[in-house]
This record gives sequence, structure tokens and C-alpha cells, in this order.
Amino acid sequence: MTRRPDAIVFDVDGVLVETDSSYIEGVARAVQWLLVHQLGLTDDGPAVDRAMVRLWKRTGRWNDDWDLSYALYEWLAAAPGATTAARRRAAGDAEAAARREVSIDRARWEGIRGVFEEIYNGTLTAVTRYGVPARVEQERGLAETETVLLEAGLLAELLELGIDKVGVVTGRSIVDWEPIRPRIPLPVDAAVATMEDGKKPDPAPLAKVVRMLRPSAFVAVGDTMADLEMVVRWNATRAGSTTPGTAVVLCPAEDEPAYRAAGARLFIRSLADLPSLLRRERAPL
Repeated sequence: MTRRPDAIVFDVDGVLVETDSSYIEGVARAVQWLLVHQLGLTDDGPAVDRAMVRLWKRTGRWNDDWDLSYALYEWLAAAPGATTAARRRAAGDAEAAARREVSIDRARWEGIRGVFEEIYNGTLTAVTRYGVPARVEQERGLAETETVLLEAGLLAELLELGIDKVGVVTGRSIVDWEPIRPRIPLPVDAAVATMEDGKKPDPAPLAKVVRMLRPSAFVAVGDTMADLEMVVRWNATRAGSTTPGTAVVLCPAEDEPAYRAAGARLFIRSLADLPSLLRRERAPL
């Protein structure tokens, strides 16, 4: 770090909140439901699992779960086969598919978003919050499985390091952010940017948070390629040259090479590792 940071900016899903069983699983279930109930395929096994969802997200192009559900479904819908497992086998290389351009049909996208929201939020909430038609009829949404990963003690440790400003840049819409916000021990004056402020890796939502915090420098903690690219793009701007950001990637060891190739150099395995990492980085400053 060339300048000592006084702010921390967190991603939410996968960083502050465990979402493997909610958002990640929600994408997989939405695609499966569509293949069976919309295409009429026989369900003989998952066409998409959590590992595949994470693989697509690691490419940096599919941070939005609505877009990701759409792209995965379109990919599998175009393959031959009468069963879900047959479609997966016939569809081919998942990583190559994740890197292709996808043309979005807005009407189909809206329908797929509705299915995802019923599965993630439950039908009643999805209908009330997003106005989607009830198709899945899911009583309890996967959002109820989410657990908070941030502990107040971690923010106290960061404060000892001179990091006294806190921000959040989340890919959630504001109506999905508001229900989880009270459960996360963030300071009341934390700066927040949601999907409505821009979609990662666009640095626009990060710019909003930086304007609100007015830091001399910041650390941004994320767990996807889109989080990393957002910081890289920010640093390439005029504002980024005067208020630099340092990306910290939360990921398993096997994912490090891909992130290093994209410019990351700081890694943690869990949020609890962050203070010790930053103490080591402070030593030569």
C-alpha cells in the first residue's frame, strides 16, 4: 500500500453475509425449475450446481444473479436432451460458455428473474416486493438461510489500525439490502451503494461510497472477479489516482492464481483474517 488507508469498503454477499445456500443455491434451483417446468425436461439430476454458479461468477461477467440465471438457462435450453442431466452433458464446456456474449431478451429475462425471486425470497415476498407472478409457489425463501459473517470485534480491530470509515458496495437491490442491513453490525454512518447506483465492475457505486467517506485511501474486500475489477477500474480514474484503493480478495487457495493474473496481490480465507493481513501490510509504511 502506497498510502495508509483510513476506510474499509465491503462487498456483502460472500463477505459480510454467507450466501452459498441462498443466492448461489437460488441460481441453481431457478435454472433447474425452468428446465423442468418451462421446457418440460425430466429431472434426473442437477443441470447446475453451486460449483458451476461460482465458476461463472469467477469470470467477472456474472455478478448479477438475475443475469446469471438467465444466461445459464439460455445456455442449457439451447442444448439437446430430454432430461436435465442430458442437457448438462450436451451443453459442453461451462467456463467457455460463461465467457461468451449473451443477448438478453427482456421479456424472458423478467420471467426468469421472477422465478429466481420466488425461490430466493419466497413467493409472497417476491410478489409483494417485485410484483412477479406467482409460479413456483415457494412458502419460505432461501434468504432465511443467510448468516452474518461480520463481527463487531473486527471493526474494533480495524479502528486500532486507523481505519475509522466504513462503506458497503453491494450487488443487491435496495429492497433486498434493507432486510439484512439491521442484522449486520455496521456503524450507523456506514456509506452504502446498492445495485441502483451501478453494477459491478462499473466503479460508479464505489465512487458514490468514496464521495461519502472522503478517505485518504481505502481497502476494498470482495470475493468475485467483478469486485477486483471494480477497484482496478477505480484506480485507473483521476479520482482513483488521488484516493487509491487496495483490493483484498476473499477466496480459497485454489482460486488465487486466477485473481493474481487479474492483478490481485492480497488474499484472505475468511473475514477474520483481515486485521492481521493489514497489520503486515502496515509494517513497511
